[in-house]
Amino acid sequence: MSLSRPDGLRAGFHADVHDPVSGLMHAGEQWVPEQFLIEPHEHPVWEIYLQLHGVTRWVAGGQSYLLQPGHLFAVPPNLVHHLAGRSGNHHFYFAAVDLAPVVRRQPSLTAVWPPTVVHRESGELSSAFAQLVRELTTRHEYADVGLSLAVDHLVLAVSRAMAPTGAPQLAMHPAVRTVKRLLDQEFHERWTLRRLADRVGLAPSYLAELFANHLGQPPHRYLNERRIDRARQLLDSTELTITAIAHTLGFSSSQHFARAFRQLTATTPTAYRTSVR
Repeated sequence: MSLSRPDGLRAGFHADVHDPVSGLMHAGEQWVPEQFLIEPHEHPVWEIYLQLHGVTRWVAGGQSYLLQPGHLFAVPPNLVHHLAGRSGNHHFYFAAVDLAPVVRRQPSLTAVWPPTVVHRESGELSSAFAQLVRELTTRHEYADVGLSLAVDHLVLAVSRAMAPTGAPQLAMHPAVRTVKRLLDQEFHERWTLRRLADRVGLAPSYLAELFANHLGQPPHRYLNERRIDRARQLLDSTELTITAIAHTLGFSSSQHFARAFRQLTATTPTAYRTSVR
């Protein structure tokens, strides 16, 4: 495996893997400036994109697709696709996966994969991609096993996004479930209790009480935990500045980010980055 940063990126990486065991051909996470272009290309395997921030327009097989934050864009093998012109600053995950070795490990996961482009809301895809990025950018014991499990997790998450039939197994108030999903998937937004309450049609104080009863902490604390989890990954695997990470995660300033980071980790972002490297 080799890691590189293509010329012109604001931050991020591209990993050439070509691992026949896991099925991963390449993957990465990239922060892309407005002038960056992705030319028409194709792959003999599925290529999966997850739009994290910004809005882009892609063309695949002659059809146009508008990707907004949280959108999955999966292109089947041998279909030409490209980024259709300059799109402003944006941020996305991507992975090219050969399904054959995944299916040998997990035979049921091909049932919903169609022969056409998939474009829809992503469900739990962000956490699956984050785990894959950790496996690619951090030295761990059992690296081969970890990579295969991360690829399986990603394919599972995409399969679930294609066939969203999940039903909650634990009794949870619908408003709490909605707010939890928003904070899990859109932690970069500058959520306030009032804004969350407006989304679910409840009074802010009642929502805070419900949320704490179900999850043991108020929405603000839960949101900061999600943000700091992501911050640790970005500090470890990217060269983004502290200020850029703070902005990416929705903090009002780098000082606000540093305070929240210290509260949850007992160290500063800079000291954490130094220690893990």
